[in-house]
Amino acid sequence: MAWLDEWAVIPLSDLAQGQARAVVGYMRSTPDIVTLVEARRHPGGPEMLVVDVLTGAPQRPVVPIEGVERIGIAFGNEEAMPLVMMLREDFPDTEHQQLIPEGFPSAMCIDDRPWDEARLTWSPAELLQRIHLWFRRAARGELHDPHQPVDPFFGLSSLRVVVPSSVLSRTDDVELVGFKTTDDDPNVIIVLPAGSMPKGASGARILPVAYTVPPERMTRLRRAPRDLGALARVLADRGVDIIHDLRERVMRWAGSEAKDHARLNGTLALIVSMPVVAPNGERPGLLDLRVFITLKSVGEIGVALGVLLPDQDENAASGFVRAIPSRDPDIMRLGECAVEMAQVHRAFDADLAATLAGRTGADARKVVMVGAGAIGAHVAESLVREGRYDWCIVDDDRLLPHNLARHTLRTLEIGQVKAAALADRLNSIFYPTAPGPVTRTIGCNVLRPGSKADELRDAFGKADIIIDASASVAASRHIADLDVSGRCTSVFFNPSAEAAVVLVEPEDRSVTLRDLEAQYYRTVLASPALERHLTATGERFAFTGACRAVTNRVPESRVALLSSLAAIGLSQALDSPKPFIGIWTLASDGGVSVTAPNIAPVQRYWLMGWEITVDADAQSIMARMREAVLPAETGGSVIGVVDGSARKIHIVEPLPAPPDSKGSPTEFERGVEGLSDEVLRKMARVMDMVRYVGEWHSHPPHHPVNPSSTDIVQLCQTAIDTSLDSLPGLSLIMGDDGLNVVMAEKLG
Repeated sequence: MAWLDEWAVIPLSDLAQGQARAVVGYMRSTPDIVTLVEARRHPGGPEMLVVDVLTGAPQRPVVPIEGVERIGIAFGNEEAMPLVMMLREDFPDTEHQQLIPEGFPSAMCIDDRPWDEARLTWSPAELLQRIHLWFRRAARGELHDPHQPVDPFFGLSSLRVVVPSSVLSRTDDVELVGFKTTDDDPNVIIVLPAGSMPKGASGARILPVAYTVPPERMTRLRRAPRDLGALARVLADRGVDIIHDLRERVMRWAGSEAKDHARLNGTLALIVSMPVVAPNGERPGLLDLRVFITLKSVGEIGVALGVLLPDQDENAASGFVRAIPSRDPDIMRLGECAVEMAQVHRAFDADLAATLAGRTGADARKVVMVGAGAIGAHVAESLVREGRYDWCIVDDDRLLPHNLARHTLRTLEIGQVKAAALADRLNSIFYPTAPGPVTRTIGCNVLRPGSKADELRDAFGKADIIIDASASVAASRHIADLDVSGRCTSVFFNPSAEAAVVLVEPEDRSVTLRDLEAQYYRTVLASPALERHLTATGERFAFTGACRAVTNRVPESRVALLSSLAAIGLSQALDSPKPFIGIWTLASDGGVSVTAPNIAPVQRYWLMGWEITVDADAQSIMARMREAVLPAETGGSVIGVVDGSARKIHIVEPLPAPPDSKGSPTEFERGVEGLSDEVLRKMARVMDMVRYVGEWHSHPPHHPVNPSSTDIVQLCQTAIDTSLDSLPGLSLIMGDDGLNVVMAEKLG
């Protein structure tokens, strides 16, 4: 090997590299695995140990690995990882070899960690064990993870190019510019269509040309091409003829217009998409992207390709003219057209966000989010960074200084409408390399949209999902009543901001947000762990002199954590067709408890202009209490959620008979002992969101659930009592035939 002659043989005692000396000392104690042959030194200072390794290859290896292989372990300085080179000239091409320049020996990739991390555990034993394991796995065809690119990329170039997926998918000519986002690192370049470059950024003209290697022709790149001729040969072996294609493109670009002049003085970015093909032939559907940047201009490359000539006119704008007739490509000149292989980074967009979040692709469902406050801003940003949804944000509130304590917006946005400012922030996550996720904002109050009513109605009608993040019960109920097909959800904190709550309707909307609200209250009433869920209010803070200008003292860390939990619950629930209630409660020590009750289907009754909703769990409670005392009758009061303006009543909980009640197989008389205190206690536990709504009682076996004359008299008396609150009298009768709901209303 000619390259090895540059390394002079030296005595072991002359080794200066500490790592090399350590490896020699270890090898002397392990002659059964490795044998030291000699030491060498390069004039530049690096040292090498020439070693024979027992590979452990089987009798019939998958690739021709020999039982003993000679390698060179090169040591530069303590800041660089040792390089392991194969000293057999015909060493087979395998996965997990370094991508190396022409004229250099094959080099194995034994560690894909950065050296700063790997050196923490580095030892001579680990180095030699990794080498031995590499040979064993290579001989058995077990080196490669099917989901990895076939080529590693280590250290050949510090140039990193960020390429939008929109550029990769285009087949027509598109003018691009490459610009830097920072002066600190000139090697990071974002490539964009010329018209998309941010204002104030200066960039160099780049012309992208994309090629895709056919999967059946895909093999590992073993050598790193350093010039256009070498790249053409590498790709020709894989079924891609770039010479013919570039000749045609350059001839098209060599016009007389200003844009043609700019093109010929730009550079080429040759984007090569290589499908990842596993050693066993499987295709996991991934692409390995490589970008080769030409160091000469497009015009100079056109001359080498034989389609352009240097323009002799010093005043010519481009400096090149078409060669008529064209000539054959100049192989020598192509070899002088250097290319630099860049590390390729696909620009961050919704698809990449979804991939990095562990999903297969972006979720393009249309979402209208009502409310751009603390929880809305945090939840939306989490979901956007996971590649979720096409957003419309609705809110007319403006950002004030105290909002910044727990919001994602900044001081310069104070005074702006939150919906528009939040949209700008969310869109900046992808800008300028991809379209923003927020395509619409509506600055209005959802309950009083005014001139924005038609626009809001249109947004709701087109939405797949509506998220109420307004922290307003009125807004949530308004959204629940919308006559739309979109699935409605609600996310909010409890009053002390120690818990986050998520309510999600089923896909068919058979259970609405109103129904979920009622079942949420029943969960709070029934769970001892949620006793303070709605009663703890936290410490208040007045942010101006106005009497209502108060807010809670809540740290951003808690808001961010609870919002993240809400985002997880919301996204998972929306990936399922089922309804969902989730409550995440944060303890003072950082622990989180989760409450996720089963959601009961509901049955609706329309009586006298009122809508009465009773869910299956409420019916089951009555049925169990009835069965417990059969053949006697029983009953009790009923609490529920009442919305008088909408004329809707949701039954939350039928209460058991008070201790002084009297029941027999023929009649039931409800007592009053402790009843008032019990109702008031339950009302207080849910911030008075429930109230007394009527009575329930059971009928004995084999009796219909139609009201008796006594039932009618009692119902009329209930209607008289409830009329003081402008409510009807309500009676629920449970029997063998199920539930009957009857109502009376006082006239006048």
